[in-house]
Amino acid sequence: MSQETESLEWRSVKEALAGFSAEAVRSTLRRRPAVVAYTDGACIKNPGGPAGWSAILVPVERLDVPLSEIPAERIEAHGHIPPAATTTNNRAEIAALLAALSLAPPDRPLKIWSDSQYTIKVATGDYKARMNPDLWQLFHWLVNHRTAPLSFGWVRGHAGQALNERADELAGLGAWQDDRAAYEQWLRSQQPEARSGAVTRSEADQSRSGRQAADDGVRPSASELALMRDQVQELLTLLESGRIALKDNERQFLYNMAQRLRYPDFVPTAGQRNWLKGLSARARRTL
Repeated sequence: MSQETESLEWRSVKEALAGFSAEAVRSTLRRRPAVVAYTDGACIKNPGGPAGWSAILVPVERLDVPLSEIPAERIEAHGHIPPAATTTNNRAEIAALLAALSLAPPDRPLKIWSDSQYTIKVATGDYKARMNPDLWQLFHWLVNHRTAPLSFGWVRGHAGQALNERADELAGLGAWQDDRAAYEQWLRSQQPEARSGAVTRSEADQSRSGRQAADDGVRPSASELALMRDQVQELLTLLESGRIALKDNERQFLYNMAQRLRYPDFVPTAGQRNWLKGLSARARRTL
């Protein structure tokens, strides 16, 4: 692939992995019969970027043994994707898959864990890859060079799973080019007390029509936040697979909610809650 046509995401992966010793990677990941990987992507402005990706690979005895702690024996990789019209969170998530597949020994069974339902469902063939075909082509090329089985698992984001949380941190650092001070300032800016609380006109309209259903500023329970995360992820998966169509402001709302819901202390407004419920109900009627 020429430099002119090479995507920013694939270039980011190649540049990051060039800093690894192939012998050290092989030595670490071949110490056990199998490998698990935790991947993540982050986009500061979705779409537009900048973005980052991460992949953590761990040698294991068996793929079905859950890892509750971060083991010392692991390979960590992450990279930066510069701002561009094409830079999105989903492309960062796919870049993380490409990195994991590039690092993992092709003759060892590999299981990739991700908190992106879109990424998993397209990777497993549940949904067609109608968007980002260039990256999915690379994905299939890497998969076809494997001789051992490949499987996927979904992990709920920001639910305390140690390797998922570490992958999230590395992807965020990648987006900020390893400027930890800028990354931590960005994290603080995502907290409710750091935001102005301003909403779009569409959100405000939804809020006015639905105040009887929920009060602005009422902190939802953990289960309510989990449900909202699942609704957003499912809608984004359906959107990216082409199974539903949304207006530009609805797309942007979902992208913004996906970012905000990454933080357990996010307090959604009544307008945000009702708009999300309305989009989910509309999607169910469409399918």
